[in-house]
Amino acid sequence: MALSSGLEASGGLPALQALYDTALHPYLAAQDAPVLAARRNRWLVLIGGLALAAAVLAWALPRDTESLFFPLVGAGIGALAIGYFWLSTDLLADEVRHDLMRRIAAWLGLHYEPRAEGFDLRRFALLGLANYDKDRRSDRLFGEVDGLAVDMMAARLADEETSGVGSDRKTRTIERFSGLLLCLADPSGRSPSFRLVPPASATSAGKLRDVSIVRTLPAGTPDLSFDEMDAMLAAGPEAAPPTPTGDAAFDARFELHVLPQDAPAALARLNDALRAALLEVAACFGGGAVSVGFDGQHVLMAFITAQRFEIGALRPPMAQFPRVQHLAEQMAVLPAIAARLRPALA
Repeated sequence: MALSSGLEASGGLPALQALYDTALHPYLAAQDAPVLAARRNRWLVLIGGLALAAAVLAWALPRDTESLFFPLVGAGIGALAIGYFWLSTDLLADEVRHDLMRRIAAWLGLHYEPRAEGFDLRRFALLGLANYDKDRRSDRLFGEVDGLAVDMMAARLADEETSGVGSDRKTRTIERFSGLLLCLADPSGRSPSFRLVPPASATSAGKLRDVSIVRTLPAGTPDLSFDEMDAMLAAGPEAAPPTPTGDAAFDARFELHVLPQDAPAALARLNDALRAALLEVAACFGGGAVSVGFDGQHVLMAFITAQRFEIGALRPPMAQFPRVQHLAEQMAVLPAIAARLRPALA
């Protein structure tokens, strides 16, 4: 991560060490017993389940019967045993991680929501990320950083394509986005609507370059016809050709899409300080593809990244400070981004 660690704003490693010593170490130490029990039980269930499945199949298969009930029961027992083996510790790992993230978020002055149900995805229509067949959300961090409202979650967005009919019907899932979505309040409140997307050569399969297919309409707006919707999309900044900013490094990272009449205001908003800040923030998660949207009220950011707030393998002893430090540094990127962007946005 190119930004200075967000842990510094909360007192740095000494403050995190103090939190660990007083609260997190006792909690993690108490997890050793359930973790050991879960690891032991999954092997018992796997061995016992497979043995029972084999016994049922050995009894049922030699018999001359047209019923598949008992063979299916045996196969089902085996499948359940294998599924429990793989999922049992994963579920416990998620529970421990959720508790840790909730405690660390409170220490950072933020709130945490495991399933991210309160995140408003409709705001990301400008970036083409508001309307997909499947959206899997997790790990929402939200609150205020120096008075600036922030909201971030991990998301996987996908479409389903269906072809054929009847027995030839096939459904294919196409992943459109996997990474982190971030929304910050725009303190200026004066931006025209525009977006910054990676050049076509910088991202595969057109990710983060899709044209928005849903527009957020004011309450009470009547339903639009297809022609009216097409006209609205054609008039949006995502349909405009790229507008150069004159900054070679910035234009190599982002294409500015803005309506011609709004281009002067957008270019004025993208001053030297804001362009430098956006380039620095774009490098946070390994330098992957990033898109940015300004809608007049919010600054929207989408990072393609594999980061998923990991805590490491679920093996005792759980009370290890590096495990906590690693998770805290991942979470602290949100206040670090907000602190870096705030002066450039004001």
